[in-house]
Amino acid sequence: MTKMVLTSVLQKLLDEHQAFRIVLSQPRQKSADSKKILSTKQGERWFWQEESFRKQQVFHRNFMEPNDVVLWWLEQKAFYKQALLQTSILDYHIILYSDGKEKIITQTAKREVLAEPHNRKKNYWMQEGQAVDFLVMLGIMNTQGKVHHQKYDKFKQINRYLEIVSDCIPDLPEGSLRIVDFGCGKSYLTFALYWLLHKMGRQFQIIGLDLKEEVVTDCNRIAKELHFENLQFQTGDIASWQNDQSIDLVVSLHACDTATDAALTQAIRWNAKVILAVPCCQHELFSEISDEKQTALLRHGILRERLSSLVTDALRAELLEVCGYQTQIMEFIDLEHTPKNLLIRAVKQQKKTNLAEANRNLESLLHRYGLQKWSMFTLLEKDIKSTMSPL
Repeated sequence: MTKMVLTSVLQKLLDEHQAFRIVLSQPRQKSADSKKILSTKQGERWFWQEESFRKQQVFHRNFMEPNDVVLWWLEQKAFYKQALLQTSILDYHIILYSDGKEKIITQTAKREVLAEPHNRKKNYWMQEGQAVDFLVMLGIMNTQGKVHHQKYDKFKQINRYLEIVSDCIPDLPEGSLRIVDFGCGKSYLTFALYWLLHKMGRQFQIIGLDLKEEVVTDCNRIAKELHFENLQFQTGDIASWQNDQSIDLVVSLHACDTATDAALTQAIRWNAKVILAVPCCQHELFSEISDEKQTALLRHGILRERLSSLVTDALRAELLEVCGYQTQIMEFIDLEHTPKNLLIRAVKQQKKTNLAEANRNLESLLHRYGLQKWSMFTLLEKDIKSTMSPL
């Protein structure tokens, strides 16, 4: 068929104000996004949203005008071998040839396609209006399940945390789990983790660790009043806390500066199956980082601080890969709620990760910013000496 056939179908759908969905797959080049989806959305007016799938990330872009959608199709279809156009009447299966021609197979639509509501209500693990005992006791909501206005950001953070943890459950072993939460603080998220695992019917033991004795005492009191068995809090330091049992999940949320490195190091040495870490203030590389090509960026203190934090997290992620973990850095909570919004998720792999590639990435990053070593590498240097070339 000629290369303009599907464009004509698309233009007709737009002219007649009909909802549709386009899926582009099988990229011609490895560098292209693995898949793109364009969906019709309903806000104050109709618009169209692109979802681009790149490795383990998803990126969004909106188009407000019909003509922009046609241009998007003409531009993007050159990078893919197959496309699917779904409407409420027909589904169009398209084979895209490199010369621009198309082969189209139509069949009766399998489902109705509607304009999806934009900003749909989030399907939280915990819903407002349903009282949760520990949230009531911690002052997040009242006994009717109404979230207190000043605590709504914390409520969203807790639900986001539960979403991330629930995604990790398949990576944890069956049977009873042993979990350590370093620097648990007031323990909103520690109690939430207990609630989730109990709801899932899992057997587990959670230990919350914090330096402040009065915080630990208060958390133990709350756990006792809630009848949260197998949850205990201890006073201790991340680096020196002793453990002689296997640990399945290590959590470290907002541990300051190099305390995150200490927590990650302990988790690696325990061979933890899953690690979740949200770094906090990171000062170690602030005065060390340098790059002659980025002088204009690094001469501003606030930009230097942000860059050094990003470089620190990237180094941590690569070193985790060297130690056999598949690592992802993801958004923990919206930037509008807290600037400390990145979470490192690391899952131990049965098969070896690509040590050579991780080593090269690590060396390249250190060299680019004039760095030698940093806390986490120093702590693990003896453990990983056999797997890495000298830095």
